[in-house]
Amino acid sequence: MLQGFYWDSYSQTRWTKLEKQADELAQYFDLIWVPNSGYCGDSNNMGYLPLYYFQQNSSFGTEAELRSMIQTFKSKGLGTVADVVINHHNTNGWFGFPSETYKGETYQFLSTDICKNDDGGSTLNQANSQGVSLSGNNDTGEDWSGTRDLDHTSANVQRIVKAYLHFLLEDIGYTGFRYDMVKGYSASFTGQYNADAKPRFSVGECWDGSTAIKNWINGTKVDGVPTSSAFDFQFRYRVRDAINQNNWTLLSASTQGDAGKPLAYDASYQPYAVTFVENHDTEYRSASAPQDPIKGDTLAANAYLLAMPGTPCIFLKHWLMAKGDLKRMISARKLVGITSTSTYEVKASQSMYYAVETTGTNGKLLCVVGKTPKAYAMPSGYVEACSGKDFVYYIPESFSTEWQAIEQRIKDEGSKPGDFTPHTATIYVRDELNWSRMNYYIWDCNNTQLNGNWPGKQITATKQVGDHTWYYQTFDINDADYFVNVVFSTGTGSPQTVDVTEINEDKYYVIKTTQAGSKYIVEEDKETGIEILLSDSDSKGRGTLIFDLAGRRIEKPVRGLYIINGKKQFVR
Repeated sequence: MLQGFYWDSYSQTRWTKLEKQADELAQYFDLIWVPNSGYCGDSNNMGYLPLYYFQQNSSFGTEAELRSMIQTFKSKGLGTVADVVINHHNTNGWFGFPSETYKGETYQFLSTDICKNDDGGSTLNQANSQGVSLSGNNDTGEDWSGTRDLDHTSANVQRIVKAYLHFLLEDIGYTGFRYDMVKGYSASFTGQYNADAKPRFSVGECWDGSTAIKNWINGTKVDGVPTSSAFDFQFRYRVRDAINQNNWTLLSASTQGDAGKPLAYDASYQPYAVTFVENHDTEYRSASAPQDPIKGDTLAANAYLLAMPGTPCIFLKHWLMAKGDLKRMISARKLVGITSTSTYEVKASQSMYYAVETTGTNGKLLCVVGKTPKAYAMPSGYVEACSGKDFVYYIPESFSTEWQAIEQRIKDEGSKPGDFTPHTATIYVRDELNWSRMNYYIWDCNNTQLNGNWPGKQITATKQVGDHTWYYQTFDINDADYFVNVVFSTGTGSPQTVDVTEINEDKYYVIKTTQAGSKYIVEEDKETGIEILLSDSDSKGRGTLIFDLAGRRIEKPVRGLYIINGKKQFVR
């Protein structure tokens, strides 16, 4: 599975952008987990404060775009997993649940669907002050502050949730569910909902030790069989600690007791273990919210992940940073036939390296991770499939021919016409307001601030282009999916412009005198970026290649727009 988003990835992971990657993703993944696609009341909401279930216009695109993406994925054999947030629900005010109508039926949570002890009792105090009634039942799980915790013992809650899940599967086209914050309500309700909706895949976010996660999995049983898998948080922590402490023996099953033993290490729970090494909650979000990241060796982390039992979930940022390496790892896993229930044997456990041999349905994969992975001697009968920083994969010699074909395919995928070329992008701006100074507040697609905190940095560099003087700043664009966003201001926070987003090439912007609300409109000047030749004689006699916009070579250009030495230019 691919986690197809990260925190604040609104532009980067729009449905339309993900859909364009369907051919590539379907070759390597079976499932893609996407953010909650319901409307949450504003344009920058990750979906964890749900407001509407049946309105599917979200911060990541429209319902039509969502349906198109899911259908395209499905046609390629890639299933889409919905992020289902049913522990809590947002409101307008304390108790204002919106009403929704779907297929002629009206669905609306009531104040009596709110757990009596919601928000530690503060909701009850507010209800008493307003003369509002809550449920007579306490929460069946942990309390979550900020929005109203739903009482899943309520017949109305169960009716709405079941209708919502059927809607996601049967109407929108999702394959399965990722249940958010399942510790917030009894596991039995996940079992009840899955038994009713029958998703092909289900995974719960039970963020806890392995004992609690196993209890949760068992709690989802219907007719004695678990209805859901769970994220293997302790697998992630083993990998994090081994890397951050530079002690690879910490991967061993013998450390940290049962609560710290990954599900993927336990044969009884391997079928229900969704392993991962990073997600949207554990990664670096920003300088002010460092979370709990793996600080290095992400290649080694993913190499171990993809060599072990369980259902591995790759984090999108890792995929974008190291597609070639991850494609090789995934291909090796599939080649030897590793599944969620494969057996494995630890071959070496040293502080500087760790070696594990996993037996798939077709053969074995030997994975060595650590600071000195090649200190472990390759056994006879194996060949090296791939290696990188702090990891190496070995496969049986009998797979050599098949691996050569895989290697060639991956190389071909990386050298298709139109592939990305690293470059710099310059943001030029001028204003029609005669501002006395210009500040650029810049953040990139990873939500990293590039010019410091708001309101950013004063820009003093200027350039004369055409008839105007332009402020400018240049950025390195080192990845096809990388871009920056900007807000222009005078440095005091007001006046300021609207957000200008997804910049990955030279752009010329003009700050207009008109406003959207309290912010000034910005328009792109698409002609200024065209180099202006003073006369047609400037383009002759120097080996210049001139083509018109139809691609025909021109010897004597007249006034107009041409492609001159590969660059769009205007001849006066």
